[in-house]
Amino acid sequence: MKNNKKGLSTIVATLLIILLTLVAVGIIWVVVKNVITGGASQVTVDSKCLAANIVATKVVTSPINATFTSYNVTLNRAGGEDQIGGVKLAFTNADESSSEVVDIPGNIAVLSTFTTPVSVDDARLANATKVSVVVYFLDDSGNAQLCTTANQLSF
Repeated sequence: MKNNKKGLSTIVATLLIILLTLVAVGIIWVVVKNVITGGASQVTVDSKCLAANIVATKVVTSPINATFTSYNVTLNRAGGEDQIGGVKLAFTNADESSSEVVDIPGNIAVLSTFTTPVSVDDARLANATKVSVVVYFLDDSGNAQLCTTANQLSF
């Protein structure tokens, strides 16, 4: 009987190459799948942002003292059917050297007007002249996904 060890080593080497190829394909698939899934969720948020049009239509300023100012901001939602997570209002002074962001959580109904009081305790923003409105949505884990567009109102 002949012992042919050369044939056995060829089969083992071929099986190892096939196994390494399958592992490499699996690793590449996981990376590609994560990129595609992440991109798809960002596209969903961006499409919601395009539809949800919320603008500040009126700001009434009520100075309390030298550092504390109260603003009544009227927001109008013109479109979008999806429920939003809230809006962030960024108040900026005249020379744009100081700003403060205030979070207004909660949904604003479609085609409705909403007035909210906002208090700013900063002497540099006692005479804010501009407010920017940024809409955000909540993802599946409850994190805020900010829209990239902002509507501004000078007052």
